[in-house]
Amino acid sequence: MRYRTTPWLFLTPFLLAFTAFFIAPVGYAVYLSLFIKKRSGFGPAKSVFGGLENYVRAFQDTAFLQSLGNILLFLAIQVPIMLIVATAMALILDSVKSGAAQKFFRTAFYLPYTVPGVIAGLLWGYLYSKNLSPLNQITGWKTDFLSSSILLFSIGNIVTWTWTGYNMITLYAALQNVPGDIYEAARIDGASNWSLTRYIKLPLLRPALTLTAIFSIIGTMQIFSEPFVLRPLGYVPDNITPNTYLYLAVARDGNFGYGAALAIIMALFTLVFSSFFLRNVRGESS
Repeated sequence: MRYRTTPWLFLTPFLLAFTAFFIAPVGYAVYLSLFIKKRSGFGPAKSVFGGLENYVRAFQDTAFLQSLGNILLFLAIQVPIMLIVATAMALILDSVKSGAAQKFFRTAFYLPYTVPGVIAGLLWGYLYSKNLSPLNQITGWKTDFLSSSILLFSIGNIVTWTWTGYNMITLYAALQNVPGDIYEAARIDGASNWSLTRYIKLPLLRPALTLTAIFSIIGTMQIFSEPFVLRPLGYVPDNITPNTYLYLAVARDGNFGYGAALAIIMALFTLVFSSFFLRNVRGESS
């Protein structure tokens, strides 16, 4: 009995924290999502039990469905570009022989990630300003980087600038764990630097790339701070991303039940999409 109970005693602090800060909030969100706002007469709207009505409404809400389309388009373009750039940066950094140069470039590449998302949004918002942007002043253009036609690309640029260095560090750490004997044996066999990269480094980076891709997918589904900070600087639609639409449904409209339903849908959508991606990647590698 003592041997069976001892592990649970060690796990109890974690299980209590996990229940209090994860299970309970998720359960409460599910509970809230089952209530709808209903107005009777001229009185204030009241929350009444509506079952799955919020979920049915979400899948009939064209604004929410458009936000899902925006985030999928963003995911299809921004994540591959970011991971390609991060991989190139990690390979370049790995090829640098000088220890001082490695430390300098590693810090320089990682530095944007240390800037909080709100501050990064404000900095880029200034650069995107049609009248104040140094980019427009230098080039003489009058580009509106916050126009509806390129708004997603402008947000993608901020996200790429922020997270590329973070992903680069993960990939660079994976390269550092490759045994040097493999490189030495390849060079003895006459492998060039390109052959080392193509046939040794990139295949060995596959697990790390899968990990960064999964994290990038999850992070993309949660984009909020960048478009929200840019809202006062230009016309940013309420449904530019699902999280901004969800936030406004709760904070502006006070519809907590509908916001909870949207949050549950996004969590399930992210889980299914990430699992589908991971399953396909594993299927290709097996």
